[in-house]
Amino acid sequence: MPWRGDPIQQRALRTMTPPLCRWLPILALLTSPFAATSRAPAAAFDLLGDALPFSGATLHVEPYAAMPAGFDKIIGMTYRPDDSRMYVTTNQGTVFAIDELGSGEREATPWFDARAAVLAATGRSMNDVTSQRGLQSVAFHPEFGDASAPGYGKLYTTMLEDRPDNPGASEFKYLGNSTHSYVTADGVLAEWTYDFGAGGVATNSYRELFRVNMPNYDHPIKMASFNPHATPGDEDYGLLYMTHGDSNNQDSRNDDPQDRGDLMGKMIRINPLESGTDRYTIPPTNPFAESQDPDVLKEVYAYGFRNPHTFSFNPDDQGNTHILVGDIGRDNIEEVNLVQPGRNYGWTKREGTFVHHQHTEPHPDTGYYYGVDDLPADEATVGVDEYGERYTYPVAQWDHNGVNVELGADWWTGNAISSSFVIQNGSDPALDNQFIHLNFANNHGDVYHNDFDDILGAVTQLDPNDPSRDEPAELTQAENLRLRVSYDHDNDPETPPVLTESFHEVVGGGRNDARFAEGLLGEMYISSKENGVIYLVTNTVPLAGDYNQDLVVDAADFTVWRDAYGQQGYRLNADGNGDRVVDELDYDLWVANFGKTWSSPGSSASVPEPAGVALLGIVAVVGAVRRRSGRA
Repeated sequence: MPWRGDPIQQRALRTMTPPLCRWLPILALLTSPFAATSRAPAAAFDLLGDALPFSGATLHVEPYAAMPAGFDKIIGMTYRPDDSRMYVTTNQGTVFAIDELGSGEREATPWFDARAAVLAATGRSMNDVTSQRGLQSVAFHPEFGDASAPGYGKLYTTMLEDRPDNPGASEFKYLGNSTHSYVTADGVLAEWTYDFGAGGVATNSYRELFRVNMPNYDHPIKMASFNPHATPGDEDYGLLYMTHGDSNNQDSRNDDPQDRGDLMGKMIRINPLESGTDRYTIPPTNPFAESQDPDVLKEVYAYGFRNPHTFSFNPDDQGNTHILVGDIGRDNIEEVNLVQPGRNYGWTKREGTFVHHQHTEPHPDTGYYYGVDDLPADEATVGVDEYGERYTYPVAQWDHNGVNVELGADWWTGNAISSSFVIQNGSDPALDNQFIHLNFANNHGDVYHNDFDDILGAVTQLDPNDPSRDEPAELTQAENLRLRVSYDHDNDPETPPVLTESFHEVVGGGRNDARFAEGLLGEMYISSKENGVIYLVTNTVPLAGDYNQDLVVDAADFTVWRDAYGQQGYRLNADGNGDRVVDELDYDLWVANFGKTWSSPGSSASVPEPAGVALLGIVAVVGAVRRRSGRA
């Protein structure tokens, strides 16, 4: 059945003006600039025992789309480079496209049945389709829609697949030195090719890049993604990032995340395209690409994670892109980490900014957790791994104690971070430059945010030779603040929304098991594996036509559009309809919304009647821009 909700299009007018009206003159700047708000600087934040306060900001959410029965386990949402539809990955093995049906209705349409395709191509089954098994992610090559490029039609899946009967055969590439113990499945990264003529993924195009032995079914192969901000010619363009958990329920008894020779607890980076006899290639700028140690995987980009199943790419004001990953802790700390190549993020030796204890030989429970301690005074000297790399600590963290005390619970009741991305699209000023994450485990759902500038300014590594950061007390993290959630519970704009203190209350019972996605306009979506619903955060939808992101559509936005006309790429400021090109349609969007100011969901803004003062100038400039670009 179609899903009806309030679409983005109601805030970004899609019905354009007639040909004559599009050249109507536009009034000059009519509203005063929006006053900027100041932020407190980053400071050390003692999490244990601290209650995290509400900041006063709110996420306004409403249902956007619902998955069909039997496919409620949403594990990720993404976009094709040549398509404006959202693609939704489910643990059950099917990828769906969200089709806009008009009048606010949407339908999840099956696009690729990866589970059936694996069986047809290999004779093996996708291993289970629940919890952390089944299909884990899908990633589209940035050249997916370019028929002249080697990445044309290429997409990649991470999944758990039954182990082959002949795992030693040359057709299988087991990456790393990990072993499988009792587990009968492998983590697999596979490439597929979309047949544009047939309109579907070619089943016989299945190509295995590698598979992974797992000690345990928990925390397996995770998310794969390309950097959407990289463009042709950039060092990062076309490189695939992927994370893998520690493959242990709670304890990582083998200390695999500290071993550069396996994929447990790692982020890797590769060029996934086949090259000669190589299934994929190692980027020469990978941190261990030049390593002469045969026990070090050159694919490794960063290590020392526990369960890093969500990450995002976030540009700063200088155009540098930063990877932020949410790493699920064991019993004490949930982490946000700023990923840098070659860094060790501590697990299993560290959990957050604490020493993580495990029993050692000859104890019969070797490897099992039994507590944490504060970092020692000489951590700058002793906090070093076997390779000589100093541990890197979180840019933000929160503990389990505060949440559990609030719930009247004690010990380990289940806490797990799901992280998103930095809001940077000129929407709600209260969320501007904020990185959002939440607790998706049982009975929880608190939503947090950190300022991106504070994240980038956090001190996360000690150095005994630097007096400004040679003691544990000199480590800093961005402050965590809580968000409230305003929920359109009945999909009726005529009734007031319900204000809640957590996303758990929106989903209603059980684990909310949330995942985040960034839309083509930088807006935020949140899904739940509990109920199979995708929610739009409506106050992250930018004002249509506001190309300089000052919360008002005025003459200055025309200048931004004019200067960007003809540009192609991801998240361009003047790409008002999110089709990855700045063109006439974006001008039309500006015209249709001229004079509007950004307002919270539920309020409205009027559009002033245009006057005739600027008619000749606007027409002349737009005509010249079109002729210069050959697009008239």
